[in-house]
Amino acid sequence: MTRTPSTSLWKQPAGVYLVAAAEFWERFSYYGMVALLVLFLSSASADGGLGWSRDQALQAYGIFAGLAFCLPAAGGWLADRWLGERKGVLLGGFGIFLGNLTLFIMTWGLQDTLASALLFLGLGAIIVGTGLLKPAISTLVGRIYDRQPEYPRTAGYTIFLMCIWMGSVAGTLLAGALGEMIGFRWGFLVSALGMGAGLVLYTLKAPPLLGDIGLKPTAASAQTASEATRPPLALPAILLLTAFTAVYATAFYQKAGVLTLMVKSTTDRTIGGVELPASVFLTVSTIGFVILAPIFEILLTRLAARSIRIDPYLKQIGALVALAIGYAFFQGAVAQSAHAVTGLHSAWWIVAGYLCFSIGDVLIWPPQISTISRLAPPRLTGLLIGVWYVTVGIGNYLAGFLGVYADRLGLASYFTLIQTGLLVAAALLFIIRARSAALRAAVQSPEGSAA
Repeated sequence: MTRTPSTSLWKQPAGVYLVAAAEFWERFSYYGMVALLVLFLSSASADGGLGWSRDQALQAYGIFAGLAFCLPAAGGWLADRWLGERKGVLLGGFGIFLGNLTLFIMTWGLQDTLASALLFLGLGAIIVGTGLLKPAISTLVGRIYDRQPEYPRTAGYTIFLMCIWMGSVAGTLLAGALGEMIGFRWGFLVSALGMGAGLVLYTLKAPPLLGDIGLKPTAASAQTASEATRPPLALPAILLLTAFTAVYATAFYQKAGVLTLMVKSTTDRTIGGVELPASVFLTVSTIGFVILAPIFEILLTRLAARSIRIDPYLKQIGALVALAIGYAFFQGAVAQSAHAVTGLHSAWWIVAGYLCFSIGDVLIWPPQISTISRLAPPRLTGLLIGVWYVTVGIGNYLAGFLGVYADRLGLASYFTLIQTGLLVAAALLFIIRARSAALRAAVQSPEGSAA
């Protein structure tokens, strides 16, 4: 008897859960290290850091994060044409593991020149590894649904993204907080071990759960029938989503630089007589995502059952507005600090702002990656998902590049500038969407929920 596929968020093909678990450990590793990077670079040597200036640390973070998100375009192309997704995940994960291990070794009081060389070597290995793994593992989820199209693709990507953010919460709390509290080197070691755990799990379980999915590259194959039936404006629709993601990412990834430094210097982080590490606050938006993502998916599925579908463009507009509201809370924090005798503001301003970031991520990540994997030609899926990650990388770079102006302009003016950019982008996307029925039709999902 043939089993009827479930539309439940929690009853999807088994391979989806394996891929999501492997990505959990990759994000555990990445965000654990990122939570420490700016603090490590800018802390004094006596505190275990490198003693760089604040501006130097922010610019270094921008370059690192920008490259880590830009290289997936090349990594996606390699997976499509030469490697296949499975090998891309394996090679990328190994590079990330070696990179974090190198950072751990670098912190052991080595001679300055050697330590600097190991710093750049370690960060470089993480960049290359991320560039290989991210597009391959994201595409792999779509390949599973290409084989089993009766299952709702968006639900699979929601599970995948939930594991991403659960990994980033765990990495920030364990590797990030551990490194900040007892020594940066231990945070880097935990990040390496996390990626190692993911590699072991993936290597052992991929053959029985994935079969031959993702073993061979797809670019060399002839054009498929499904490729020929894709909407005529599929590629322009993907590129439009991708372009506005850069604006979103620029505002969102201020949290790893300017916002983390604000939390460290002007936030009252004391609870019950214990001062929380600044890096812990990075988990607020990720915990919020894990809680809100399934709620949003259930809500959108019920709306779709009543023929009410919210397309990815409207979700992106909502995400941009959500971040603008988040920055209003950060403005409140700045105002309170300016008038407080202690110069500190309540941590609740930060929590409220980051919860708005959670809403933004729910409206950006699952719908957009799902839409790209559905609309992209199979021979270009990895490349186009990689290009989408490039825009996230551009946003990361701009977050670090623009962050140096926060002190010069003052935080209040700086946040106002970001809010203005977000709202202008939301208005522009709304106008483009309203004027093009063809673009709206191209991104509309045939599944139970709008992608």
